[in-house]
Amino acid sequence: MSENTYSLQVAKTGRAKCRVCKEPIDKDALKIVTELPQRENQDYAMSYSHHVHCFKLPRGLAAVSIEDFVEDYLTDGGDDSTGPLFPDKKVEVIALLEEAAVKKKGSKGKPKGGDAGGEQTILMRVQAAVKAQEVEEKEPPKKKVKKENGGKNDGDDEVQAMVPIYKKHHKKKTEELKDILRWNKQLLKGTKDFVLFKVVDGELHGRLGFCPLCQGNLKLNEDDLENVHCGGRYDEDTGTIQLCSFTAPRAGKKAAPRLVPFFLEEPSEEEKEAMETERAKIRGEQEGDLKYEDNQTAMELLNQAAGMKIDLQNKDGIQKAANAFLDLVKGKVDLPENRNSKMEVGRLMMSNNDKTPKEIMMAIFDKYGFVEAKAENAKTKVAAVQASCANPANAALILAFRECSGYYMKEGNRNAGSTYVKAIQTLTDLEEEVTAENAMSFSKGKTKLPNIGKGTAEKMKEFCETGTFSKLEEKRAAHA
Repeated sequence: MSENTYSLQVAKTGRAKCRVCKEPIDKDALKIVTELPQRENQDYAMSYSHHVHCFKLPRGLAAVSIEDFVEDYLTDGGDDSTGPLFPDKKVEVIALLEEAAVKKKGSKGKPKGGDAGGEQTILMRVQAAVKAQEVEEKEPPKKKVKKENGGKNDGDDEVQAMVPIYKKHHKKKTEELKDILRWNKQLLKGTKDFVLFKVVDGELHGRLGFCPLCQGNLKLNEDDLENVHCGGRYDEDTGTIQLCSFTAPRAGKKAAPRLVPFFLEEPSEEEKEAMETERAKIRGEQEGDLKYEDNQTAMELLNQAAGMKIDLQNKDGIQKAANAFLDLVKGKVDLPENRNSKMEVGRLMMSNNDKTPKEIMMAIFDKYGFVEAKAENAKTKVAAVQASCANPANAALILAFRECSGYYMKEGNRNAGSTYVKAIQTLTDLEEEVTAENAMSFSKGKTKLPNIGKGTAEKMKEFCETGTFSKLEEKRAAHA
């Protein structure tokens, strides 16, 4: 039996989008909200909305009639502004749910390739295209009829590209398909159809890479084959998962990051090692020179440091060494602007006074990073967030909230960190640009958004006015 809960509600803003048709749910229209069970590593429950006429009973409730679902499972989500929705809306809701159920008749729960009334996933379209090809191949030439879609064989370019890959793999056992995913470091769970789709998608586009925001593992969800999601990243220092709400299209110009090749046979030891090296480089987990081998600035500074002679046994020698390091890294390493750079370098140098000058230089890299790399990384992150949010103008605000959330998570304060994560989820779906003039309106009245309280709105307003907010600057200073 399904553990999800379902409620009938009235849309308050017109900003929510239907989980099935992806179209906005009009303000004051009825919608069904599905709330998932709260996970152990989350401080909140996930939920999503449907038009009533798009909602289909889940497989866990397949034995339940529509009338019983409305009576026993669908709760009344009416509030003070709408009043109770039942029993007045009961007949209307049952009729709309029956309309949704009719759309999937005749195909064992899945709409046929030519059924425009049903919601078709990319996998369904591929399967329909494969069947159409098989029928076409069996028909005598004289009896072949012109297809209703003009001969395009039930799909777009991506569907047609997936068809031969699907035909190559669909007869394999689930464990064989999981082996392919295992070789490519992809998640294994899911039904056979879902596992098969991940193999087909991977062979066509490459294996899923890492989140551009937190460098966590990206994944597909079985109920959303059009988007790639980040489930967060495990932080070894705190022993917790840092939550992340990054989402990007699975394919297209703004698609999620991919890595190649996608292995169809078990990779060699050298190939496995190359994958691990690539992973470590993306996540910043490499050690020593390997971490900087592709960074020309870093290699030049390391070579210069290797030729340095320093004496840290007396005050004069320490000052000279600090000046020498500062002269080398100034303008290249991202030293903090709000503190004495010489003092910062001197402290770091003395905390590593048993190391060689080259090792001290690497410690400076590790703590502060590079000016060029920081700018490029920021540009990449902004582009990634712009691709995933409803209004690209809100990307910088989302990134600032993400940064602040990360600091709280590192401190072990998951409640505060989750507040920002939940706000990010709301801002990602917000089609309106947040400005200093409208920021506070999202925390109150008819325009209030979920997960946006007064304190969050004040930070949004401050960011729009100054490009930052005081709590973020406070955390940056504490974690510098």
